[in-house]
Amino acid sequence: MAAYLQWRRFVFFDREPVKEPAGPDGGKPFALPPGVTVCDSGRGSLYLDYHLHMEGQIWFLSRSLQLSSFQAYKLRVTHLYQLKQHSILASVGEDEEGINPLVKVWNLEKRDGGNPLCTRIFPAIPGNKPTVVSCLTVHENLNFMAIGFADGSVVLTKGDITRDRHSKTQILHEGNYPVTGLAFRQSGKMTHLFVVTTENIQSYMLSVKDYPRLELDTHGCGLRCSTLSDPSQDLQFIVAGNECVYLYQPDERGPCFAFEGQKLLVHWYRGYLIIVSKDRKSSPKSEFAGSDPQNSDKQILNVYDLCNKFIAYSSVFDDVVDVLAEWGSLYVLTRDGKIHALQEKDTQTKLEARHLLNLTMENKTLRNTQDENGLKNRVIRVGTRRSQLARIQTDSVVEMLRKRYLNLHFEIVAMSTTGDKILDTALSKIGEKSLFTKELENALERNEVDLVVHSLKDLPTSLPPGFTIGAICKRENPHDAVVFHPKNYEKTLNSLPEKSVIGTSSLRRAAQLKRRFPHLEFRDIRGNLNTRLKKLDEKEDFSAIILAAAGLRRMGWENRIGQILNPEDCLYAVGQGALAVEVRARDEEILDMVSALHDGETVLCCIAERAFMRHLEGGCSVPVAVSTMLKDSQLYLTGAVYSLDGSDTLKDTMQTGVNYPQQNEEGPNDDTQYVGITAKNIPRHAQEAAENLGVELASLLLSKGAKRILNVARQLNDAR
Repeated sequence: MAAYLQWRRFVFFDREPVKEPAGPDGGKPFALPPGVTVCDSGRGSLYLDYHLHMEGQIWFLSRSLQLSSFQAYKLRVTHLYQLKQHSILASVGEDEEGINPLVKVWNLEKRDGGNPLCTRIFPAIPGNKPTVVSCLTVHENLNFMAIGFADGSVVLTKGDITRDRHSKTQILHEGNYPVTGLAFRQSGKMTHLFVVTTENIQSYMLSVKDYPRLELDTHGCGLRCSTLSDPSQDLQFIVAGNECVYLYQPDERGPCFAFEGQKLLVHWYRGYLIIVSKDRKSSPKSEFAGSDPQNSDKQILNVYDLCNKFIAYSSVFDDVVDVLAEWGSLYVLTRDGKIHALQEKDTQTKLEARHLLNLTMENKTLRNTQDENGLKNRVIRVGTRRSQLARIQTDSVVEMLRKRYLNLHFEIVAMSTTGDKILDTALSKIGEKSLFTKELENALERNEVDLVVHSLKDLPTSLPPGFTIGAICKRENPHDAVVFHPKNYEKTLNSLPEKSVIGTSSLRRAAQLKRRFPHLEFRDIRGNLNTRLKKLDEKEDFSAIILAAAGLRRMGWENRIGQILNPEDCLYAVGQGALAVEVRARDEEILDMVSALHDGETVLCCIAERAFMRHLEGGCSVPVAVSTMLKDSQLYLTGAVYSLDGSDTLKDTMQTGVNYPQQNEEGPNDDTQYVGITAKNIPRHAQEAAENLGVELASLLLSKGAKRILNVARQLNDAR
C-alpha cells in the first residue's frame, strides 16, 4: 500500500475563473444559473440539468459560453452520459410522477423540430420493479449500455443501443446493495463490465456466453467514486473508498493507495487521477435521495500522478458539483454556478518546477551526480511487471534513486510478461527460462526503458548478451512463510491434520516439505500474491499456502504470516528476497547511477548462490535450494538438490574468507561480471571468492551424484 503523505506536491495546473466573453460584461466571472445537479461533457459542449428545479430540460454550454436547452422530459433529468467518440447522448429521467425512470437516446447531429433527435425510449426498470436509477454507462462501440439501480440490480442492453429493434435488454446482476458505479473495459476482443456497489466489486466478461462473473473485492464505494483509467494505467478500474483507493484488473486487484478522507467524486484525466473529497470528516448523507444545496462544505480537489507518485495539483473549492474535461482543460463546476478552469502547464514548465522543488528539499545534500555522468534533464524510464507486488518493489527502488538524484525525472513503464499471462500451468512445466523477464529485457534492448527492476530469483544465472545486473538492493527476509486458511489459525505445518493440502507453485518447496512433513499433501497453485490468498481464503481447497516472506512483507501483509520456515525445514531459492536492477551493459551512465544501490553483503551472498545454481545447471524445473550468511568476513553457503518427492537429497555447507567489508581493495574497473552482476564498488577479490565458493560447493555435490538426482527430477517433471 502506498501512502500519499510523503508524495511530493507540485502546481502543474493553473486555476482561473471562467470569464464572460468580450462585450459589456466581458472580463466578469461567468456564472451558470445556480443549482446544477447533473452534468457531463464531450463533443465540444458541457451538458447540464437542474434536477431540483424539475424542469426536465437538458442544457448545452458551448465553448463560447452560449447556453441553450431543449425539453427532454416532462419532469426531470437524473442522469446524463455523453459518448466521447460519437454525437450520442444517453439520459435517464421522468415524464410522470412516481418512480418511472425512462432511458432516452439522443442523436445530437440530427434534428427533430429544432431539438436533437430522440432515437430510442425505453423504461429503466429491472424486472418491472420500480426502483431508482443510481448510475449509467455506455460502451463507446454503441453495442452495450448498463444501468445500475439502488436496489442492487444492473440491467444490460446489448446490440445497437440507439435502436429498439436491434438490441436486447436483460437483468445482468441482482444484489442486496445499491449499485454505485459501472464501467466498460475493452482490451482487444475482450469486453468486461465492472460493477461496484456500496459493499463489493465484481467484473462480468461480456465476450463469453452466459457472462461469467468474478467477485474482485468485498468492499465498495459511494456514488461517483469509481472510474476507469486510460491505457497509461492499463485500463484499470479505480474505486475510491474513504481509507484507500484500489485499482482492479478484470480478474484481480492491483495496487492500493492510502488516500484517506471521505471521497465525493473521482475522475480520470490524461494520466491523472482526480479526487474531490471532504475537507473534514462528517456523517455522509444519503446518496440516493438527491443532495441538499444548503449543505455546503469546503472540499479538496487533488490531482494525482499514480505512476510517478506525486500530487500534480491541490486546491480547495466550495461545494463541487462535478469536474468535467473538455476543450483541452478541466472545468470545476460549483453549486453557486461558477466554473473554474484548470489548465495543465506545458512540459518545460513542469520540469522546471520539479527541478526547483528538488533544490529546496531538506535532503539536497544527498549524493547527486547526474551532472557528472551526463544524465541531467534526462527522463529515466523504469520497466516493471504489472502486478501489485512488482509495482511496490519498483516504487521502492525508484524512491531510493530519487533521493540520490534529485534533479532526475523517473517514469515507470509497466508491462505483462509470459509468466503473468500463463496462469493455468505450473511454472516448472512451461520450460521458458525467462518467464518473468523476457518482455522486460526486450523493451530494454529496444531502448524503450533504461533499467528494469526484477525479483532477483526470477533472473536466470546467465543473462542475454548485452545486459547486466547493475544493482542488488539490501535483501529482505529470504525465507519462506506459511499462510494458513482462517480455520487453521494458530496452527503450524506440523500440527495440521493428516492429508491437509498445502499450495505451492515451487518444486523446491514441495520437495523439501514432503520430506519434512510426510503427513501433508502438496498441490500447485498459480497466480500473484493477491490471487493465491484469495484462492486460500474463499475456498476449502487448501489448508495453507507457502509464499516468500519478503513478498508478504513488502505488500504489508505480515499479519498473514503464520509460520516462518527456518533452514532446517526449508532452504530458500537462489536470490530470494533480493531486488535486482538490470541495465544495458554498455550504458555506463545508467550503470554508474544504479550502482549506488548495491548492498555489499547481499551482492556477495547472491553471487555465491547464483554461481552454485549455474554450475549445477539448475532452474525452476528442478529442486535446488540454498542458504547463505556473511559473518566475520567469512561467507557461508549451504546448498542442496532434491528429488521431486524429497526422498533423495544431497546437501552440504562450505565457507570462504572474503575479507569484507574490512578490505579496502578497489572493485573491478573493467566490464567484468560475476554470474551476470556488475559491481564496481565491491572489491574484486571478494566477488571472486564468492563465485568460487558457489562453484566449489556445486562441484562437491556433483561429485556425490547431484547430476543424477537433477536429471531424474527433470525427466519426471517433464513427464507429469
